[in-house]
Amino acid sequence: MDRKAEFLKIWTERVQRDYADALLAWLERETDFFEAPASTRHHGAHPGGLLEHSLNVYHRLRAIVCVETYGATTSDLLAEDVEETVAILGLLHDVCKVGVYHKTDIFKAALEGKLDTMAPYEFRDPLPLGHGEKSLYLIQRHMDLEPEEALAIRWHMGAYDNAAKGDGRALSAAMAASPWVWRLQQADMCAAWVDEREAAEE
Repeated sequence: MDRKAEFLKIWTERVQRDYADALLAWLERETDFFEAPASTRHHGAHPGGLLEHSLNVYHRLRAIVCVETYGATTSDLLAEDVEETVAILGLLHDVCKVGVYHKTDIFKAALEGKLDTMAPYEFRDPLPLGHGEKSLYLIQRHMDLEPEEALAIRWHMGAYDNAAKGDGRALSAAMAASPWVWRLQQADMCAAWVDEREAAEE
């Protein structure tokens, strides 16, 4: 099964929330979500990298919840509302990255003498709301989130979030308020630093 088909299968089977179909239609018709990279030069810096990363985070997050619940990394026994939250958080946490990565202009880089140091993509954000904040805004234009889901998506960058660097009290409060906050942080880090690093080395 290709990655887009896997995403669609998870989304349609797990997410039964009102307007989930509207959000999916927006992703497919109005964004580059399924073709976009996940970064300029680090994890997922290739076409489809954002989709790959989102699926990796989904699988890591589901494994974390399965271990907490049953002591094993896989299980078919998660409650429907838990499966829905896992799918929403894993698949949509980085939706803020749609439309922001653009192929680097090789000719411009050559003229500036930067060919050897250039990244494959340049980051240009037409809506610079912040990382987690922008994902929240884009999702909730189409579909409602539960408060715990909103907290997790807002703070999924953890200590790397610019707001946390200046004042970590809100991050700490969010982590205390819901285990989904640190679960999603853990899944995101494992996907980027283990799964995608291993894939790059193969």
